[in-house]
Formats: sequence, structure tokens, C-alpha cells
Amino acid sequence: MPGGAKGRFTARLESRVQVSPSCHLLVLERPKSFPDARPGQFVSIRVSESTTPLLRRPFSIMDLTEQSLSLLVKAVGPGSAAIAALDEGDPVDIIGPLGGTEFQAPRGGSALLVAGGTGLAPLVFAARTWRREGRARGACLLYGASTKDELLEGLIEKDFGECSYATIDGSSGHHGDVVALCENLMEKGRMSGAALYSCGPRSMVRALVERIGSRFPEHVTSLESVMACGVGACRGCTVPVRSGGKIVFKAVCSDGTVFRANDVAWEEWEE
Repeated sequence: MPGGAKGRFTARLESRVQVSPSCHLLVLERPKSFPDARPGQFVSIRVSESTTPLLRRPFSIMDLTEQSLSLLVKAVGPGSAAIAALDEGDPVDIIGPLGGTEFQAPRGGSALLVAGGTGLAPLVFAARTWRREGRARGACLLYGASTKDELLEGLIEKDFGECSYATIDGSSGHHGDVVALCENLMEKGRMSGAALYSCGPRSMVRALVERIGSRFPEHVTSLESVMACGVGACRGCTVPVRSGGKIVFKAVCSDGTVFRANDVAWEEWEE
């Protein structure tokens, strides 16, 4: 489990590549004293030197090596758009690594990873970390996006033993959402027995729990939530979790981001 080591750092942007119409891959030079991180942890980035936007933006770590820190940034608002538009050589003000839990490698060695949108990032980090550590070499990825242009096939296929895709508009892979793709593959007997890992929109993960989760011995998920402080102080990203016969509220940023999917009280978690 990740320790408490974290700090504020200035990292130089080494490269920025637009990998889809909405997403950019940012590779930062790893600051010399930046602590080691585990899959499911994230960094929080200051958008500008001014107070507008005021809040930092959280991004899951997509990879961390001795030399670099990689992030997948989707431009959905002025803050993330400004970060996605940074130029090579620009300094980037980051706090991290943040998050109190991780995606641990599957005990049996096999894993099914289900991602939607930028939920891909922590699962790529997990697959790469496990491979470097000699565990879960055959991890299988199911990835869903709105359209073929938003799939990052060439960027990620080398990280997984097998990849299957779903698009809402049917332009590539399964016509529909990634949960339906998972159901379809399970009916064909291709997915039984593996540990299930997920990250994506709340509706996707909830659907996995309700339609798929009971078929796996374990389902853990990295939750996505709007965050303010990123360290659990403001309690603005709390999620209801069942514990000891009652529901308690935990902060996604500091108690997570990784939770047992079946422990989340989905019906109590307001959008």
C-alpha cells in the first residue's frame, strides 16, 4: 500500500502528443526527489500562476519510471484545456503522489481490466508495473470510448496480453458500451475466473457491479470524482462505503482512489 510520502514539485514538460481529438499524452521529466508511486495514485496540477482557475486539477498517473512521469489529459474545461496546451519545456507545478490505496497485482496472476475514457490511465500504469515486477503478464484489457477516434489502440496494445474494444457509435469493435462487451465475451467463456479491475465513469463501474461483478472472485475499482484539495481535508469527494454493517463516508482522494467495488453504496452516491 502507498506510504504517506508526497510533496510539491516543479517538473519540466518533455513532450506533449495529441493521441485523440480530446486527449493528450503529457510526459514530464520526473523531479529527482519525486517519491515512488503505485497504480491508482495521482498528481494534482496547478493550472496557472493566477487564481483563475483557482483549484488544481487531478490526473491519474499513467506511468512512472526513473526518468519520467506520464499523464493522460482530456480537455473537458478551461483548466484541463490549459494543461493540455502546455508547450515542451514548460514548468509544471505538481503535488503528489496522492492517494492512499493501490491496484495490487492479482494473486492468481490473471486479470481483466475494464476501462472507459481516461479511466484507462491507472490501468495502464497497473499493467506496466505488474509486468516490470514479473506479475500478471497476461492482463486483458476491455476499453470503451464514444467513437473510434477516441480509442488509443496504438498507444496501449503492447501493455496487455489481449485488447478488445467497444464504441458507442459502432465505428470500431463492439457496437455499444464496454459493459455489454464484457457480458458478450463472458457468454463465450473467454473471461471467467480472472480478477476484475476497473476505472471509468461512475455509471460504467456501477453497471459492472450490477451486471458482471458477481461472476468474479474480486472486483476493485479506482473511482473518479471531482476533487478540490486532493488530500482529504475538504471532504468534497466523499463516497458512501459499506463497512461493519453501516455506511461510512470516505474521501476518494485520500482513502482511495481504489476501493472494493461491491463495498460502494452506489444507490446512496449522488451524482
